[in-house]
Amino acid sequence: MSKKIGNPISILIIAIALLLNACSPAKDKVTVQLSWFHSAEFIGFYTADQLGYYNDENLEVALVAGGPETDPIASVFEGTSQFGVTPGDSIIRAQSAGQEPVAISSIFRKSPLIVMALANSGISTPQDLAGKTVGVVSPGLDTTWDIQFIAMLKKVGVDPASITFVPNEEFYSAADLHTDRMDATSGTFSTNELVQAKIDGEDVVPIYYGDYGVEFYNNLIFTDAKLISSDPELVQRFIRATLKGYQYAVEHPQEVAAFTLKYDESLDVAFQQATIEAQIPLLDTGDAQIGWMEEDIWNNTQAILLDQGYITSPIDLTKVYTNDFIK
Repeated sequence: MSKKIGNPISILIIAIALLLNACSPAKDKVTVQLSWFHSAEFIGFYTADQLGYYNDENLEVALVAGGPETDPIASVFEGTSQFGVTPGDSIIRAQSAGQEPVAISSIFRKSPLIVMALANSGISTPQDLAGKTVGVVSPGLDTTWDIQFIAMLKKVGVDPASITFVPNEEFYSAADLHTDRMDATSGTFSTNELVQAKIDGEDVVPIYYGDYGVEFYNNLIFTDAKLISSDPELVQRFIRATLKGYQYAVEHPQEVAAFTLKYDESLDVAFQQATIEAQIPLLDTGDAQIGWMEEDIWNNTQAILLDQGYITSPIDLTKVYTNDFIK
């Protein structure tokens, strides 16, 4: 008795699928070194990953969490990652030191950095900080957040020597402001600490650095100039998928908030959604496409670094960033 064979059409479909799978090229594996711990700050990457945008570009992307001791530029130049997230001043300082990191897209097009004070403190402008005690990220005032804070003080004519600086201890709320340690806290994000303060019912006043002429790109996607030269098509595919992720996140903040838990299950999804919603006007400013970088902001950043002595001479900013992969 002959054995019954399967449906010929089904067998043919399976054979074709196996053949196509065998012929499909292996995915390009890339690693992204994030600047901070997993959170909605990087929602565009998560969205591109979870919705298959990287897969559509034939990419397999690993998103590595950062932290206060993480140096994304070192990670890229040591070869442990191909892309990273870092602020604009780090790119300029690294190039001034002879390295060649190149910014290929902004994340925040407008700065989220603020000074935060309680509403009953009488502090509502940078000028009000004279004679006060203010929390800073580093006592050495040498982080990107502190550099920008000092620049804001100088812009409005406040002598930094008139302020007492103490290190921040609480980076996720306004808790420091309820102690006798400080009158205001600097280097905080309107998309993080301010969001948490409002959720906690705090009556706080934000002072935006950008309102006083200090605009840095605080989160940039960058890579090595050598990768841009050797494989621009890989860079293009990565940026295209990532920005598609950010565009979707801007349009669907409630939906994508849950993606953050795929990378850190301890995160609070309601807070992550509030963070995304606070980010939207900084990501999508309406005057240019998401990810676009402006020459004026780079000039401003370099001028501040020169003024504070972090670089000794100007560098060619055309080598520091490119919008070619966004066009």
